Amino acid sequence: MQLELEHQKQLHLNDLQPGDTGVIDCLHFNEDYKRRLCGMGLRCDDRITCIRRASWGGPMHVRVGSTDLFLRLKEASLICLK
Repeated sequence: MQLELEHQKQLHLNDLQPGDTGVIDCLHFNEDYKRRLCGMGLRCDDRITCIRRASWGGPMHVRVGSTDLFLRLKEASLICLK
């Protein structure tokens, strides 16, 4: 039963620790913001790496390809990973 629950839990970008990598599965944003993120390089099926996390709930530094971005944790929680 425990294994089933862990398997069903969706991983989000804000779950990654520095050095961890994931593949973007979906972006849960409105269409305008999703287009903006796509323009910055965040697209489904792209590999994303957590570079560092700021203390006290500050933004995350992530890398997609050769692009470095800083995202708020709230925004990172809306990006699902495979």
